Amino acid sequence: MNVVFAPRAARRLLGLAAALALAGAADAASPLYTQVQPGAQVSFQAKQMGVAMKGHFATVQAQVRFAPADLQASRVSVAVACASVHAGGSQADSLLRGPDWLDAKAHPQARFVSTAFTADGPGRYWVDGRFTVRGTTHPMRVLLLTHAAGADLAMDVDFRLDRGSYGVGGGSWADTSVVSGEIPVHVHLLVAR
Repeated sequence: MNVVFAPRAARRLLGLAAALALAGAADAASPLYTQVQPGAQVSFQAKQMGVAMKGHFATVQAQVRFAPADLQASRVSVAVACASVHAGGSQADSLLRGPDWLDAKAHPQARFVSTAFTADGPGRYWVDGRFTVRGTTHPMRVLLLTHAAGADLAMDVDFRLDRGSYGVGGGSWADTSVVSGEIPVHVHLLVAR
């Protein structure tokens, strides 16, 4: 059986094939990262009476939909379990989980949820969102740096938490000469397609 295409039908078929090929090439050129890999990290540091201390959260949950070519549809959400904070010892951990600091019983999570992405050069994106700690939510803008990590994408953010704005470190701890008022925080995610 021979199939004969009329010139008009052949052009349509060729046009459709070209469109599908271009769509496939565009998908390959503009990846969509959605699979957060194990090992997400949220760490912090502070100074207490001039002495540096470091800590991290053992339980980090993240959801990512990131497409560099489609920032309008990109989203990220990162949450930490406040009860999973570790800062060098059981006494410090207990204090940070308690009512003067994170108040983990009343507020089990701290969370950032994005609302918009804006490109700022290769591998640099401003991310606007809402950050909630201890039931207090404020708008926040952070700089997201990305780079290839094999076939995956590494995502890193550094920001300073103004603890007073969220009521973190109340009572005698509110004095910023005792514990620094700004807490540097680092977030690291590894995301696959």
